[in-house]
Amino acid sequence: MSRALKLQKSRWPEWVAALQRTAAVIAPVRLHGEDVAFERITSPSEITLDFDNTADPPKRFLFPQVEPLLRYRRNGGYAVEPVYDEEPRVFFAIRCCDVSAVRFFDFTLGAQDLPDSYYTARRAGTALIALACHEPCQSCFCVCADTGPFLPPGGGYDIQLTDLGGEHYLAEVDTDKGEALVAAAAELFAPASDDDLAQRRALEEASEKRFPSEPRLYFAASSRKVSLDTAEAELWQRMARWCVACGGCTHICPTCYCFNVTDAQRNGDGLRSRRWDSCQYAGLTREASGHNPRPEQSDRVKRRVFHKISYQYVARDGMQGCVGCGRCTRICPGLRLGLPEVGEAIRRAEWK
Repeated sequence: MSRALKLQKSRWPEWVAALQRTAAVIAPVRLHGEDVAFERITSPSEITLDFDNTADPPKRFLFPQVEPLLRYRRNGGYAVEPVYDEEPRVFFAIRCCDVSAVRFFDFTLGAQDLPDSYYTARRAGTALIALACHEPCQSCFCVCADTGPFLPPGGGYDIQLTDLGGEHYLAEVDTDKGEALVAAAAELFAPASDDDLAQRRALEEASEKRFPSEPRLYFAASSRKVSLDTAEAELWQRMARWCVACGGCTHICPTCYCFNVTDAQRNGDGLRSRRWDSCQYAGLTREASGHNPRPEQSDRVKRRVFHKISYQYVARDGMQGCVGCGRCTRICPGLRLGLPEVGEAIRRAEWK
């Protein structure tokens, strides 16, 4: 399914208002200073479409940093009540790299053989309206990951918007959820013309040419060395000396999903929750005996890269765990231990 429509730029607030009648709308909002973040809006006037990408990904709305899993109560035995969040949600103006990250979660947390019921319950009521990128943002390398700046049909969005440069957005409708979003305000849409589609293709080609030569990640070369474990141990150790183990790269990553589980009890009532964790923390793999299979930071840096780009995980998950958003490069307080820098060091067998 894929069809192309046009939407007048001046009327997208009417569309968003119509969507708010049946769902929570999560959209980019300009905060104090220059940061833009995804937030649940109360009015379309809060939304900004003039942004490169958000400082943090919208992951926390689908995989919350602290997420209640179940409540339990002692009553001679135990009464257990799962906590599911099934509220309808629409992500509006989500960038293509972040759409691809949700697609990665669908392959992993939503895997049919062992689905994460908390994620799938929340995802079932979620729709994605993507906004294609005309300009690459700082540190972005989505062209290397094949996750942007535009997405093809079947790329994970329900609707993809493209600013055609005049008075209209092109709206590519790709799923039944997308059709329902259009139906919420069908009078605002009109069929797109062949000229509109030609303009869309021209804009995509122009956007791809604007990407800088750096940072880049040559996935094939670095993935081969990571998958075959042929990168020298000394290289991992030299990179790890610059890692302060803050976990920023994993918390800001739109595809990382390590978590821990905690219980809180009071007067016989309890709440079990899961909280984000990080493979960069020594405690993630420390066993009850005190043994840690990844005792050194170099082991943990290696583990993160292996999970992101090894062929073993690509074969299991259906896509690599990096979508090229570049947030790990921007957030790292060390010596730019983002995935492009680490991948380049592995490819060249040299850490500068």
